[in-house]
Amino acid sequence: MIRNITVHTPANTTRSRWRQIAVGTLIAAAAAVGTMAVTAPAAQAATFQDTCVAHPGAYASGAVLGVYATKQIGNDREESCKVYDAQNKLLGTTYQTNYGFYGKPQGPGQINPPAQMSPR
Repeated sequence: MIRNITVHTPANTTRSRWRQIAVGTLIAAAAAVGTMAVTAPAAQAATFQDTCVAHPGAYASGAVLGVYATKQIGNDREESCKVYDAQNKLLGTTYQTNYGFYGKPQGPGQINPPAQMSPR
């Protein structure tokens, strides 16, 4: 004998679909918040320089030495990481550019006005 029979009416189906959409949205929002927490700058303690020097194997297989350097190109900063193996053979170079790192350079037509005292 069948005791519990559930009849799906259009109202039940709609309510169920809205519930599924709400749960899906909450899961997606939680995943997005979790992703932001992982990729937030404060959570990323290791910088390009730190990783280059401390973990050169992350840039090339067999690398044991990482040499970090920076170079200014206009108002951008170019960071480089050269990695070497145990025989001091260069395995590769990785670059990372920080655009606008040094701010906008002052051209000849831009003149800063002299500082003025407050009229008190």
